[in-house]
Amino acid sequence: MQLSANYDFDAHVHLFRYKEMNIVLDVNSGAVHLLDDMAAVVMRAFIDHRGDIEAVFKATEGCGTHAEVEDILEEFEQAFTAQALFTDDDFPRIDLSAMYIKALCLNVAHACNMKCGYCFAAQGDFGLTPSLMDIQTAQQAVEFLLEKSGPVRHLEIDFFGGEPLLVKEMLQELVDYCRQREKETGKHFNFTLTTNALYLDEEMMAWIIKHDISIILSLDGRQKVHDQHRLLRDGQGSYDLVLPRIKAMVDKDPISYFVRGTFTRHNLDFSKDLQHMIDLGFDYISLEPAVGPDNGYSILPEDLPVVLAEYDRVTDLLLARYEQGREVFFFHYNLDLQKGPCLAKRSTGCGAGVEYLVITPQGDIYPCHQFVGQEEFYMGSIKNGELNGRIRSRFENNQVRDKECARCWARNFCGGGCHANAYFSNHDMSRPHETSCMMHKKRLEGAIYLELKKKLK
Repeated sequence: MQLSANYDFDAHVHLFRYKEMNIVLDVNSGAVHLLDDMAAVVMRAFIDHRGDIEAVFKATEGCGTHAEVEDILEEFEQAFTAQALFTDDDFPRIDLSAMYIKALCLNVAHACNMKCGYCFAAQGDFGLTPSLMDIQTAQQAVEFLLEKSGPVRHLEIDFFGGEPLLVKEMLQELVDYCRQREKETGKHFNFTLTTNALYLDEEMMAWIIKHDISIILSLDGRQKVHDQHRLLRDGQGSYDLVLPRIKAMVDKDPISYFVRGTFTRHNLDFSKDLQHMIDLGFDYISLEPAVGPDNGYSILPEDLPVVLAEYDRVTDLLLARYEQGREVFFFHYNLDLQKGPCLAKRSTGCGAGVEYLVITPQGDIYPCHQFVGQEEFYMGSIKNGELNGRIRSRFENNQVRDKECARCWARNFCGGGCHANAYFSNHDMSRPHETSCMMHKKRLEGAIYLELKKKLK
């Protein structure tokens, strides 16, 4: 095979062993190959010696016959010819400046009926004056989205906070407004609501079902963990109050749901929280690590050995459930190995500041919910519809090719990681948060292994 003399094996090929499997990922094509032990030895030698065939034969002496090594190299050649191994990086720089806004996160409540210890939003108000969005501001936000979305037909609106159900009557009025605007514009709105479930009653559940609203329900797992982190305003735990409401909502079969939890350095055995959530009957689950500067909750570098081992237990748990005939969709393990992320997502990780914006109760615009209240990232107001082009350009140009991520094997699955995590950890959006990277790479290896096990079944 004719590889370039300066072919970057470290950047373009990832060989790893996960449990009993030897796996090689061709980073640029996304092709995944399962190797037997001898083929893995030959692959390791091929990578280490930068494709020098003579050096490969010498390095693998005693591991098999010359003919066996030759056969394995021939299989590598066939995969190379099929553009599924040792492929080149033809990843272009993407011009994001022409992209339209297609999604808004409406921070409808800078207030909350809980006071979770790890809350990045300062218990709901984002460090700003507590406030609620009124219907006039919400409708202005919808009109802003309709105007800025250009030819994009399918639009997204996330109801977020704080606790969005503090303004449930306004949300009901707003969704009716959007449905009317759909008829008038030919566009379609998809809605997502993130809630702590305290205000989920039968009326709200029926409304969510009627309007096909996707819902994210907050539960941190075991009762002792949940009640340690997710506190009512009087300091009491909320598990016994929210769990019946979450179960009732899921039982009504919403168009889409995730039961979402956060694990911190106080519950590094978070596979037990996943187990608990599965035992409760939930099939769509997300457990996000608390990250960022040390605040008593964030996962720190010294926690990584325990956390990475715990992800192995997560993989075992998900596989065991699958083999028992029940598939659990764990958010960070949901990979499409046939298609993979779209080109824009591979470039920047998410559309924050470009395709996606957040609107505060006063109508102020920020790139995403994590930047709310940061003066440096204030982009404008929906009151006049003008956006700060300099800040938008900052996000447009924060692409994976310009970061140290450009040589990371996981780059095409994360697009360089979260802008906010990088900024708040390193004061530099172009420098990824290393602890998050380590966890993400471990999750990817587990997810690839799990996908292969399912296909072999």
